[in-house]
Amino acid sequence: MAATMHPSAFSISTSSFRASQSQNGTMSYSDNPLTQLPTADFKFDDLRKRMADFTLKFDTFIEQERKRVLQERNEFRARVGEFHEEQRSKTTQIATLQSSLSNHNNVLAREQAENNEMHAQISKLESHQAGQASACDRLKSAIAQTQRQIEVKLQAQREYAEKMNGQSRLNGPELNFWEMYLGCRIEGSGDENKVRILFSFPAVKGCKSDEESEAVFELQVPDTGSGRYGVVYMKPKLDAAKVEKVVDRLNSTREIGTLLKGMRGLFLEAMK
Repeated sequence: MAATMHPSAFSISTSSFRASQSQNGTMSYSDNPLTQLPTADFKFDDLRKRMADFTLKFDTFIEQERKRVLQERNEFRARVGEFHEEQRSKTTQIATLQSSLSNHNNVLAREQAENNEMHAQISKLESHQAGQASACDRLKSAIAQTQRQIEVKLQAQREYAEKMNGQSRLNGPELNFWEMYLGCRIEGSGDENKVRILFSFPAVKGCKSDEESEAVFELQVPDTGSGRYGVVYMKPKLDAAKVEKVVDRLNSTREIGTLLKGMRGLFLEAMK
């Protein structure tokens, strides 16, 4: 601690120094007050007591602060440990949630893919159903049209059958006449649209055989009255052009006698 010098003493010494300097002109070094140390009372006992009190307070303060810092450090370490534990727990929860989120996203992706596939299948089935419904409508229309055509044909066939039945009653005597006159026989062929006609030729001069010979042909009968007749089978074979002429006369006249006489003549010509 620095020594303290009273200001009045310093002023007296200064004035004395100035007076002696003005009187004598010169002053020795030993008589100069500036070269002399001032008198100081340091009061060491009081200073020691104050320093001891300060040291005691300072040590107490240091101990208290050390305990406080140690307690705060322990509390900080405990809080850091809790924070780390909480962080680990949060990290585990985050990892679990991320795994759950990933699984959920995968499930959503699969469900979305299945949903898209299901919608595509539904669209395909709807398109197929629409096509089937359209085809069904077309088939129903075609069936209805076919049924109408069948009804028309059946009605025409019934009318033609009635007409043919009436005509057959009228043609019965005529057919019997032609069978007797031309030596032929009219019979069924197993097909309702075909009639088999057989001719029996006795042994006549000019024929290839002296024995009785037979000739046969099948006549295609039309379904309706407006249809055309046709010869579909012949034995023996005849000239197709000549047969066509005989059939044309039948289709134009609708007289069975024309056909029978014409075919008999062709068979006789073929046998000679």
